[in-house]
Amino acid sequence: MWPATWAFFPKTESSPEDSVVLMSFGAQGVHFVAIHTKSAKPLGAPLTLSLEQAQSWRQASAHSFAAVHVFSEESFAAWFPADWVDTPETWLKPLDPEGSGWECYRLERGMDLYYRVPSSTPAEAQPLMALNAMRWLSPLAKRDAIHVYRLGQRLEIAAIQNGRLLAHNLFDAQSSQDAAYACMLFYDQCHLPAQHVPLIWEGDADEPCWESLRPFVEKIDTSASHPWSALTVLAPSH
Repeated sequence: MWPATWAFFPKTESSPEDSVVLMSFGAQGVHFVAIHTKSAKPLGAPLTLSLEQAQSWRQASAHSFAAVHVFSEESFAAWFPADWVDTPETWLKPLDPEGSGWECYRLERGMDLYYRVPSSTPAEAQPLMALNAMRWLSPLAKRDAIHVYRLGQRLEIAAIQNGRLLAHNLFDAQSSQDAAYACMLFYDQCHLPAQHVPLIWEGDADEPCWESLRPFVEKIDTSASHPWSALTVLAPSH
């Protein structure tokens, strides 16, 4: 039922019927984690599966679990006002010269996310940037903040002010210095004061990046920087 390399945390074993699986498909593989249906707590450390392993597991075992939620890691993504893009080729090719076959995800707030994912991504997978935007724009989220979502080298940053999305981009952060530079760039380009607007970090921890940011950013919230949080925050209960 479970992937061959799956290992439960101590005292957390659970049956598939009481477990929810979260999977994120990207160019570097498939991230996999399971959480308990009621507590939503992770049952083990996240895995990185090959595409073949993920497809085999889904075909053989996914039906035995309480739910399986599938997400996609965009190779390219850009926001536009609703109905702004009449011909995707004209608008998107200059931004994504190597791309084609873009898809569109519309938010209720009148915004369209045009994005591209690897061809092997399941059709039902939801784009991470759209889901994160909805979470960060929720009335329950902080109104003014820089939100960072890190999953491996994938670095997603959004600037939120007064419940509005000022900017939201993807970065390929191959080092802690890359990540710190991208964060400070957002503060500067969005004209947000780093001494007042907090930075909220989710996903993979990056202590060297945080150390580089601390002299400039007054408050850095890393309470959700566990390796599994990049997927668990996407669970429908959040």
